[in-house]
Amino acid sequence: MVLRLSVGYCFLVAEGNPPGVPSGVQVCEIDRTYVVLSWKSPPYYSKAPMWYYLEKLMSGSNAWQRVNTQVPIRSPRYAVFDLAEGKEYKFRVLSANMHGTSESEFSFLSLCACFLFSTGVPSAPGQVIATRETDTSVLIQWAPPKDPNNLIGYYIDQCVAGSKDWTSANHKPHKKTKFVVSGLAKGQTYVFRVQAINELGLSDESQESAPLTVKAALTPPSAPYDIALLNCDGRSMVLNWKKPLHSGGAEVKEYYVDKRRSGTALWREVHIPPVHERLYKVEGLTEGAVYQFRVYAANLAGLGPASKHSADFTCELWTMPEPGPAHDLTFCEVRDNSLVVEWEEPVYCGSGPITGYHVEYAKKDSTDWVTANEAAVSHRFLKVTGLQAAESYVFRVRAVNAAGVGMASMASDLVTAKAVAGSQEVSCVVDEKTGDIVLSFESCQLSEGHRCISKLIFKNPDKDDVGTFSVSVTNTEGVSSSYTITSEELAKMLALSHDIRHPIIPLKTELSYKILERGRMRFWLQAEEISSNVTYKFFANNKELSGPNKMGHDVSTGIIEFILDHFTEENEGTFTCQITDGGGKAQSSLVLIGDAFKAALAEADYQRREYIRVKEGPHFSEFLTLQIGDDCSVTLVCKVANLKKESEFHWYKEDTEIIPDVKPDLGSGVCKLPIKEFSQKTTGVYKATISDDRGKDMSQIDISGKVFDDAISKLSQLAGASAAELVIKCTATGIQLQCHMKYYTSEMNVIEPGEKDKGSYSIVITNAENSHKRTLDLSGDGHLTCTVCGDPKPQVSWLKNGAEVEPDDQYVVSLDQGKFASLTIKGVSMEDSGRYTMIVQNKYGGESVDIVVSVYRHGEKLPEAKPTLTPKTIIPPKLPIEIPQPKTQPASAAPSAAASPAPSPAPPKAPAGRGIRSPTPSRRK
Repeated sequence: MVLRLSVGYCFLVAEGNPPGVPSGVQVCEIDRTYVVLSWKSPPYYSKAPMWYYLEKLMSGSNAWQRVNTQVPIRSPRYAVFDLAEGKEYKFRVLSANMHGTSESEFSFLSLCACFLFSTGVPSAPGQVIATRETDTSVLIQWAPPKDPNNLIGYYIDQCVAGSKDWTSANHKPHKKTKFVVSGLAKGQTYVFRVQAINELGLSDESQESAPLTVKAALTPPSAPYDIALLNCDGRSMVLNWKKPLHSGGAEVKEYYVDKRRSGTALWREVHIPPVHERLYKVEGLTEGAVYQFRVYAANLAGLGPASKHSADFTCELWTMPEPGPAHDLTFCEVRDNSLVVEWEEPVYCGSGPITGYHVEYAKKDSTDWVTANEAAVSHRFLKVTGLQAAESYVFRVRAVNAAGVGMASMASDLVTAKAVAGSQEVSCVVDEKTGDIVLSFESCQLSEGHRCISKLIFKNPDKDDVGTFSVSVTNTEGVSSSYTITSEELAKMLALSHDIRHPIIPLKTELSYKILERGRMRFWLQAEEISSNVTYKFFANNKELSGPNKMGHDVSTGIIEFILDHFTEENEGTFTCQITDGGGKAQSSLVLIGDAFKAALAEADYQRREYIRVKEGPHFSEFLTLQIGDDCSVTLVCKVANLKKESEFHWYKEDTEIIPDVKPDLGSGVCKLPIKEFSQKTTGVYKATISDDRGKDMSQIDISGKVFDDAISKLSQLAGASAAELVIKCTATGIQLQCHMKYYTSEMNVIEPGEKDKGSYSIVITNAENSHKRTLDLSGDGHLTCTVCGDPKPQVSWLKNGAEVEPDDQYVVSLDQGKFASLTIKGVSMEDSGRYTMIVQNKYGGESVDIVVSVYRHGEKLPEAKPTLTPKTIIPPKLPIEIPQPKTQPASAAPSAAASPAPSPAPPKAPAGRGIRSPTPSRRK
């Protein structure tokens, strides 16, 4: 081997300049395929970081190659691998900083063709064990390889647990099987591995070490404190103490107890095996003697110091009826104004079972104890509220039995009512995906970038899960919380859990149908929300409907549909859609039977025919309708389309063709048929047809029932609004009541008016919106009066056309005060026309007088009346004189109207019958 060195020059680097040239390049180790180089760093005083570049030049080549192409070299030592055996190399080192690169220092190295005989690389090292040393370093130990094969040393790699970013902990082979890895991050968790190396190369990696968190090394625990006496039976004592304040970095698992007589200095071990609990019964004591005790704690690092000795405890039998002290007070859920205190029950119960507990507290340096709960609690925990924020308190507990309140426990350590920064509370939710009831608690006070979420999952919750659940986080400053599940809340969560585990996809609309053109049937429904992975099936009478091209859905609207091309009589029944989307399901059905199916089938057939009709031949663009004009004209109207010159249009009524006065105007496409004198006689089925060589279309309308009634109502509305008042007209055929309207006239005739024709006559013209009423009163009475005198008082009688008038409901005869005679005719009619004779007489004779009464129809021309004296007829007395007896008659009624007596010839006798002729409306133009 030939080594040539070229020494460079050194100079000081000024601020802002590149560093000086490295010097003293030399070979520290050499192998067949690698070489380890070292050099001296140049003097360097700049604050800017400095690093090195290493370059190699193979003999026979003029191209320098940089060895460290990815990572700059920070230390003046570096191993160059992958060299060719027997080749000669030159190496040079350059220093650099942010301002530039120095000149080079190079070494000429020739590798001769010599061979070292070896059986191969070493085998992998054995088990790697990592143990804590300081806050930033870890001690690594491992077993040497079984086959060292001329071992040179070891390389140690480190990696943050959970990542694959391995870095080397040493830059040259380490000779021993233990190594301290330094420069680690406090609180971070690492894993380690080791490789062996000899002249032929590196071995396989060892197995990784167990993950280890970087912490300070273990130390023995501090001393226990506050030794308390819990019970004494005269021969033994039960002791309890508080655990050390500092565990030394490892769990305290062992305690040792010593005793001595009070007043002596010699301590004796109470037991040889260690105690694992903080509750110990010391046996073999002398009754009446006074003892002191002390306790040691131990962990993996060793035995800690002894505690202060206890107070003097006298070995006397406890006989008090009240309970002994509780012990082991702990605290959790510390907040600004509250905390939860827990404890263990007393060892000594007194004369009876313990029924409850009282919790007392006092402020720091105060002797004023406050009872937190006036009523004893039966459980061994209590949430104390009403505390002052940031105030420190001590607590103690007293047990209660039937005999009273027992001894107070040892006072607790000071507890400050202050919530841990970032404290969270337990949340209780129902998982939206699984339906599990989950209690969740997120912890604070963890390392940066990490958080701890603790969950309690109820897979199959039931009523037994009602209660209070608590959580606490170890290795923190008392981070804890709790949650109480009530029966009411659990019932609600169980219902929600069932809905989630058996989800139903909510639907906006149930399964419906819509008939499309060509008579195709579209069945569809709309869900509240669906995903792109939704699946669905359609069934008709439990038979699945196929056809992928006929089904579809729209994720944005939630609409799912199926198109049925041919809807026939065979499709009557129940249609169903079943939907599955993730874990959710839904089903909706539509029943099409009976009238509902017939209506849908008829509409589908109609749409099918419509499609063919509209697309291929002449057709009605608007079907027949009945129109009422403002002048009360009634017209059938329709519109036709897709016509040609040869198209023919025809009107029909009840299949009988109607030839209108005016031919249909096919050029405009509007065809009209006036209906004259619209009445019940014009009702029926009207039809219109349009046809040519391409096909035929038909439209019809049934003018009867509601259609006719609606038309009459519209006509009545127009006619009634123009109706005048009722008037009376006397005609040769009788009394005629007339109502004159703008477009129609309604009449009522009273032929040969009589008693039954009296009264109030009305005509009412109604429509759907309002009504029009006209009335006329056609009633009245006639009165015939005369003044008579005589002594003795005369008697009065009446004759009509020579026949005596019998008093009844129509004729009322009266004689008032013996001198005012009258005949009242109730409800005067034409039948009351005639010659009336009044006879007045006493025993000395009498007189008679005739009166002609003529009754005329309303509006009838009256003959001219000529006033004449009516002659009197003297009636001689009869011998012997007989006085006629008065006729009995009904009570007279007050006259309402007087007849107009006038001298005129007697009218012809009216026929006995009376009748009313119904008016017939006449069309006015």
